Amino acid sequence: MEITLDNNKKTINADISKSIVSLQEKNKIILNNLINKYSPIIVDNFNDYFIGNNVINEISHYSKYPEYSLIYEIMDLLNMDKSFLERDINSLSRTKKIYLNILRNISKLDEIIIFLNPFLGLDNYNKKKIIKLLNYLKEKYIVIISGDVDDLYRYSDYSIVSNDFELKYDKTDKIYIDVKTLIKYKLEIPTLSYITYKAKEEKNVKLFYSKDTRDIIKDIYKHV
Repeated sequence: MEITLDNNKKTINADISKSIVSLQEKNKIILNNLINKYSPIIVDNFNDYFIGNNVINEISHYSKYPEYSLIYEIMDLLNMDKSFLERDINSLSRTKKIYLNILRNISKLDEIIIFLNPFLGLDNYNKKKIIKLLNYLKEKYIVIISGDVDDLYRYSDYSIVSNDFELKYDKTDKIYIDVKTLIKYKLEIPTLSYITYKAKEEKNVKLFYSKDTRDIIKDIYKHV
């Protein structure tokens, strides 16, 4: 699917088919333009306003015709038993409410889903479940992630970055290893790419850019 990205100064077209696409949270103009143009589903971990008294009731209220086969698939990915559908919402933990929020949104089957800070408030165990879910959904939906730049660097396929004038869309690796451009336009820089950049520029250490901390450490031992 091709979408139009617009920061009110520049417009570009981007094919985001079968991809996890990242957008830095501070790029509100692009986010608002996407919402206005495409009316996507927005999954916000901290939207915990529920109108139903139990899980299945909440999903039915939120989506007039929920696709239960898809809901069961998502529950399997999240290692959730079907009995979860009968749970009282007041008995749910914060993490389970995040999962409920995902289930009630995804049951709508819209084409574009925007996850706002999808890992916020989750421990590593549950974060891995969400990463698995996002990679599953990109085969069926267009998934756009907004949030922490380190997570965007690690887990997205393509990235959108912008300041007041510039607008760029490319493979995530290409966007975030171009640290000089990110600095020039005062954009956020992932920790790992910045460490590699500083080592190369200031210490003349020939490190390779990587999304894996272990690879960076191995490379440092090899070249230092």
